[in-house]
Formats: sequence, structure tokens, C-alpha cells
Amino acid sequence: MEQLRSKLEEVIIYLKPYLPIANSHVVNFITNNFWETIIPSDIREEIDLKGTEFVFSNFWSENQVPDSLTRFFTSSKFNNLNSYPSTCYMKLDDAYNVLQSWGYKPMDKPLNLKEFMGAKKMHEVEVMAKLVAEFSKYAGTEIIVDIGGGKGYLSSLLALAYNFNVLGIDSQSINSEGARIRTKKFEKYWQSIKKKSNSIPDEKITLPIIKEKFDTYEEYYEKYSRKSAVLGSTYKQITEYVTENTNIAHLAQTEFKVNNKKEFTLIGLHTCGSLGTTCLKLFTEPKNNLKLLVNVGCCYHLIEEEFTNDPFWDDIEIALNKNESYGFPVSNYLRERKFVLGRDARMCASQSPDKFFNSKDINNSTKPLFYRALLQVYLVQELGCKDISRCHVGRLAHKCLTFNEYVQKAAKRLQLDIEIDNEKINVFYDKYLIEYERLKVFFLLKQALAQVIEGLIIMDRLLYLYEQGIDEAFVAKLFDPILSPRNHAIIALKKN
Repeated sequence: MEQLRSKLEEVIIYLKPYLPIANSHVVNFITNNFWETIIPSDIREEIDLKGTEFVFSNFWSENQVPDSLTRFFTSSKFNNLNSYPSTCYMKLDDAYNVLQSWGYKPMDKPLNLKEFMGAKKMHEVEVMAKLVAEFSKYAGTEIIVDIGGGKGYLSSLLALAYNFNVLGIDSQSINSEGARIRTKKFEKYWQSIKKKSNSIPDEKITLPIIKEKFDTYEEYYEKYSRKSAVLGSTYKQITEYVTENTNIAHLAQTEFKVNNKKEFTLIGLHTCGSLGTTCLKLFTEPKNNLKLLVNVGCCYHLIEEEFTNDPFWDDIEIALNKNESYGFPVSNYLRERKFVLGRDARMCASQSPDKFFNSKDINNSTKPLFYRALLQVYLVQELGCKDISRCHVGRLAHKCLTFNEYVQKAAKRLQLDIEIDNEKINVFYDKYLIEYERLKVFFLLKQALAQVIEGLIIMDRLLYLYEQGIDEAFVAKLFDPILSPRNHAIIALKKN
């Protein structure tokens, strides 16, 4: 725990001077003159001297010459998740090595499923289902509670492929019903999936593969006198808005008719906003009888932050968090410091740096941002529009060939009664084109900071578990970050 605290202190010291960059919205890049006010002077001066083309060429080169921009990225890498102690942060294989060090031998083969879901979801579900199954077998928990189960992909796979009892909980009834339908679909194809995968053990679930077409899945099951093999038996769904006061043990005991000494696994795949920290608080509450936790968070911008003081978002924060149950910070270490990130910094942490750096397509990534920032200048300075700080234009830029077209569509979406002179727009665009190159630098800096901020949020959660006396806890990188940007799981076990 002391190692983690020490590393968090290093990260905070590094991050604080750059929080103005993370908390600056790209919409205001030109109107608020971010180039002069928040971009580090050494980077700004070097680019003004050498030009963006030269600096970017060096940045993307395999043989980089150290300059102000590359040094910024190097320093950020010293403070992202990879820089934390190896006992706190590890790769997927290392997580299985932890299991082996506890005396448990995991299965060698993954499921390697090749159908039914999209590539991203299949990758996530396949990897996490195996991990949850292996750790649950070691923990001796036969019932898994899936918080925010959504469409039920993970829950149904754990029930079908690994024979666990699974309780899926989602706050929206439409998701619970959708999970039931998709589980029936999954069962329909399960026999063929089993035949194609050598790693799936033989089991009792054998569904007929019928080539006839039916209007509904209910008709399919009725005609062949088949009821769902898992729905209502080993896989159940309930609609419940989960808070840190929810009695998880009572829900699981009621649905599966087990005694009050039974222990459970609590999982969540991409628990949104503060639901991730809610799961941690549920796990530490003794009444919930939770033995194992596997949680992958997401949507950091929707976290309710305790010490933030941003009047722009006050009404939204209050509406989101009437119960004052905060999702950041959760560790006493950061709470005692009243540490603040800010909503835009948390939004920054929700980006996908790995996908961007893999594509190396900075123009495609930044063109929409430049169009929106330039539109803000046009509305404020040229047209004198006021009170437009929250005007939401949406994803228009990729649908537009020119900035003129973008302005036309944006004005319509914002319901602005204005005349647009295309010739003036062209002159206006050319005038601010230099800002596009500068905005690219701003974008790169935010990408570098994204992984630092995400690491801080995740490690704050891990430290919270340590502070609650849960020593067997760590963060593992589960998924391919190109496919699944939010790819880090907090894994925790209460050892008797």
C-alpha cells in the first residue's frame, strides 16, 4: 500500500501543472487563445521556430530526435499505468500467474468463439468470462452477480459455457428484456459453437439446430417443446437501480434460494461512471457476502466528483448526484488532499490514445475538432451570438466535405436564424488555418495526459480496497486496447 501511495504522489506532482490542458475544452481552443495561455512555452516556442510539419515528422519518426514534444510524451509514460508497481498493475498472463501462485491451475485454452457477437464485444466477453470463471472456481463461488449486465452477453456465456449461476442486474428493464432475447439466440447457436471449439467441455446443454424459419424465438421453443436451458434457472435477470446501499446478498439469495452464508462473485464489464466505485463499496460491505470482485470501469466523465468546483457543470452534477455518493476520489489518501481532476480532465481520460497512435491519422482525428472550434469563433466573434457555451452540434464534421457545409448544417441544428455568406466563410477559414496546426499539438498533449489521468482514477480505486483491508487486489490489463480502450480490470479477493 505504501508503494502505491508513493507512486500516486509522484503522479499528482507531475499532473497538477498540466491539468489546465486536460480541463480545457477543444471548442474554446481559439476563442480562449489556449495556444498562448496553456500550451507549455518550450513546446510553443519550438513549434513557432521550426514549424509543425518538421516537429510532427520527428514525432512520428521511428528514430526520434528528443525535442520538447517528445520529451512531454516520455514524461507522461513515466506516470501512466505501466509505471505503477508490478504488484498493483499487471498484464493478463500475470493475473493467471497470480492464480497459479495461489495453487490453482487455470485451463489452458480460451473459448475462441467466432460468431454471434461483434469483434469488440466477442473479444471482451471471451477474455473476461474465462478470467471470471477461473478466479471464481478458485474462490469457490458458484453464483456470479453481474452489475450493469446490459445485453447479457457476459452473463449468458458464464451460464452456458462455464455452468455458473448468474444474476444479471440492470437499471433499465429494456436491457433486462433484451438480455433474455439474446440469451435465447445464444442458446440456439450453442450446439454449433460447441462443435467448432475443442476447448468447450461436453455438457448437458444440447440444443437442436433447426433450419426452419420462425417469426419469433418463442415459437421456436414452443414447437420443439424446448424451454430455455439457462433462462430462469442458472441465468436470471432483474431490473434494479444499484446503489452502495443495495443488499446484493439478499437479491442473490432470493433469486437462487440459497442460505445466508453463501458467498458470491461480483462482476461488471464497463460499469459506467460512478457505478464502478459503487461496486467497490458493495464489495467491501460485509452484509453482501462477496468473495471475489472483477470490475472494468468506463465513462469517467460521468463520475460524480466530490471536490470539483466548476460552476459551468454545477446543475448537471447536482442532478446526477442527489445522494452525494461520490465516485472520485474514493481513497482516503486522495480525499484527505481534496484532490480535484475536473470533468473535462475525466473526459480526457475516456479517450482512446492507443487507437489514435496505432492509426497515426492526426488529420482525421482533429478535423472535426477544428471545425467545431472554428465554428465557435464564427458564432461568437463574427455573428455576436451569446450564451452558446453548451450548444451541442454533434458529429457533423465527418459528414461534411467543407467547412462551409459544416457551418450550414450546424446553424440548422442549432436553430440559428442567420444568413451564411460562403465567400466570407472561405476567407474566415483561411485566416484561422494556422490554428488547425496548433490544435493538433493541443490534441496530442491531451492524448498523452489521457493515460495518466485514467491510471490515477483506477489506482485511486485500488488504493481504496487496500485501505479497507483487502490485500489480494490488483489491476490487470485484460483487452486489446485497439479493440477495447477501457481494458483494465480491478480484481480483488477476500481470502479467509
